[in-house]
Amino acid sequence: MRGLMLVLLVGVSLSAYDAEHLKKALEEKECIECDLRGANLSKIDFSGSDFHGSDLSYADLRGSVFEMGDFNDANLSGAKAEGTVFWKASLERSDLRGIHAKGANFKGTHLKQSNLSKADIRNAKIWKADFTDAILKKTDLQGSEIGGSKFIRNDLRFTKMKNTLLWETHFSDVIMNQIQCQHAVKEEAILDENVTCR
Repeated sequence: MRGLMLVLLVGVSLSAYDAEHLKKALEEKECIECDLRGANLSKIDFSGSDFHGSDLSYADLRGSVFEMGDFNDANLSGAKAEGTVFWKASLERSDLRGIHAKGANFKGTHLKQSNLSKADIRNAKIWKADFTDAILKKTDLQGSEIGGSKFIRNDLRFTKMKNTLLWETHFSDVIMNQIQCQHAVKEEAILDENVTCR
């Protein structure tokens, strides 16, 4: 029983946001380096907002708009972001591990050096995104439109890319498996001489 109570208490502390930080986010549409763990930020227009360095792990972002928002160095791990709009947002060096972003809009986003391990980004719009130096281990991109994006210095061998649209997507200094390479060529992606197909 004591073990169960400890687990419950730890679970609560991991998702307990700061009430003042949430109030600031809702009223001012921004909150830099804030604690918003598990907060409900769904169905709100946060266009142009700044959440730089904030902890939004396990937050509910579903249906919200973060057009041209700043999430650099932020933690969005485990966040619920199905159908969320991150159009031209900056998510550089962000923790996106395990984010649930099926059907989200990542068009023109900057994802340099971000960790997208085990992220669910199926059936998303990801045109012209920048994945330079991003970690994509077991990331699920199946059915997404990734045309015109950049993958530079990535290991994609364990990234799920079945039925992805890769037209004019640029791959440079990446490692891919044979099936991914064949799919990329078929989709008219641009593979430079530094791409390794294993």
